[in-house]
Amino acid sequence: MLSFVGWMVLTVSGYWLLPERLRDAWLSGVSFAFLLTHAPLSAVILLGFALATYYFTRPDPMSGKRALAICAAIVFVLIYYKLQISIEFADALTTVAIPLGLSYYSFRCVHYVIERYKGTLAPHPAGDLWSYLFFLPTLLAGPIHRFGPFHRDMKRRGWNPGLLAEGLERILYGYVKIAFLSNYVVSQGLNRLVTDLNADHPAASVYLSVVKGGLNGYLQFSGYSDIAIGFGLLLGYRIMENFNWPFLRRNIAEFWGSWHISLSSWCRDYVYMVVIALARRPALAAVASMLVIGLWHELSYRYLLWGLYNGIGIVAWQQFQRLKPLLPRVESPAVARVLHGASVVLTFHFVIFGFVLVHEPTLGQALAVYRSIFEG
Repeated sequence: MLSFVGWMVLTVSGYWLLPERLRDAWLSGVSFAFLLTHAPLSAVILLGFALATYYFTRPDPMSGKRALAICAAIVFVLIYYKLQISIEFADALTTVAIPLGLSYYSFRCVHYVIERYKGTLAPHPAGDLWSYLFFLPTLLAGPIHRFGPFHRDMKRRGWNPGLLAEGLERILYGYVKIAFLSNYVVSQGLNRLVTDLNADHPAASVYLSVVKGGLNGYLQFSGYSDIAIGFGLLLGYRIMENFNWPFLRRNIAEFWGSWHISLSSWCRDYVYMVVIALARRPALAAVASMLVIGLWHELSYRYLLWGLYNGIGIVAWQQFQRLKPLLPRVESPAVARVLHGASVVLTFHFVIFGFVLVHEPTLGQALAVYRSIFEG
C-alpha cells in the first residue's frame, strides 16, 4: 500500500510539472513502468492488447467479423489465465496467479472494440487509446471506466485546485475504509464478538461471521475504488463511481445498480441488451448477465452458482413487479417506511447469504454454514 502511495506521488508530481504536451506520454509511461516492475507478464499482455486493438480497429467502417475476432481473442486470453487458477496441478508447489489487472483491462479493450464497431467513439489519435489503456489509477482494481468520458476529460483537463482537494479527500476516505473500518472495526471488532459467541451461541457466531465477510468485501473493494477515483481526480480525470451505498437498497436489482457499477453496467450494455435483442426474454438476459459477472471473478462452479443465485433473485424480482399492481396500495407513510426498512433488510441478507457460496471453498462447506445459521 505504501509503495503504491509512492507511485501516486511520482505520477501526479511529474504529470503537473511537465509541459502539457508531455503529460500523456508521462502518465502512460509511468503506468507501463509500474506494470513492468510489479507484473512484467501483465505489461506484455496489455501491450499486446493495445497494439492489437489499435491495429484491428483502424478500418472504417469496421466489419463485424473483425470486431468479433479481436473480442474473442481478448476473452480467450482472459479465460486461459482464469482456467489456470482453477486447474489442479500435479505439482502441489506450482501456483498460478492471474496477471495483475487483466480482468479489468480485458473488458476495457472489449468495450473499446464494440464501441468502435458501433461508431460511437469520437475521432482520436492512437495515443489516446494508449492513454486510456495505460491509466495507472484504474489498472489494479478498476473501475472499468469507459473511453468516451475518459476522452472528454483528456480534452478539457487542466490544473484545478478544487479537483485536487476532492481527490485527496477521496483517497483519504478510501484508506479509512480499508485500514480503519475494514481491518480494525470489522475484522478485529466483529471477530472478537464472533469468538465470544461461538461457545454459547454458535448460530449467532456463524451468522456474524458471514456478515463480517460481506462487510469486509464491500469496505475493501469500495475503498480501493475510492482511492482509484481520487487518484484520477488528482490528474484531472473524473472516473465513474463504482459503489453507491449498495447495502441500503430495497431489492436485488437496485443492489446490482449500485454494487461494482462499472462491471454491472458493462454486462448490462454488452450482455443483457444483446440477449434481449436476440431472445426478447428479460429473465434469460438477467441470468446470462449474472453468470458473466460471476465467471468474470473466477471460472469455478462456486462463482457459477453465485451468479445463478443472483440471476434467479433478479428474475424473482422481475416477476414480483408484474404482480405488484395487484397488491393493495399502501397509503400510510408509517407502513411505507416499515416496508422500506424490511425490504432493505431482506435484500441485505439475500446478498450476504449469497456471498457464502464464494467465501467457502466447497459447496458442502457453504451448505454447512447455512445449516449452522438456520438449524443452530
